[in-house]
Amino acid sequence: MDSILDQTFQDFELILLDDKSTDLSVQILDKYAANPKVSHFIINEKNSGSPFKQWKKGLNLVKGKYVWIAESDDYSDKNFLFQMVSLHNTHPEIALAFSQSYRVDQRGTITGNWLDYTNFTN
Repeated sequence: MDSILDQTFQDFELILLDDKSTDLSVQILDKYAANPKVSHFIINEKNSGSPFKQWKKGLNLVKGKYVWIAESDDYSDKNFLFQMVSLHNTHPEIALAFSQSYRVDQRGTITGNWLDYTNFTN
């Protein structure tokens, strides 16, 4: 959550959704709920069974032009939003963009990447 709030690009809203977590997620999210960037904090009464249903719920709440879906275990470089928004502003014909990401362990050590799944050049 801190890596989202600490972005160099600050023109965004933050929508917090919990899909009836069985861990301490709600307590963690609750610490951020009063942040002025947070426009919605919704806790499901029942697990939806699909992250895609949660994504759809979030998309229906969005007020802005761009959407960044960040899952609970994601974190980001502080310039991520700036770079992605700059890309879209420079190339308005682009409808969708993604960035490469790394797998990391509990200590934040990079253990690999997703190139085998996202490298579409032949």
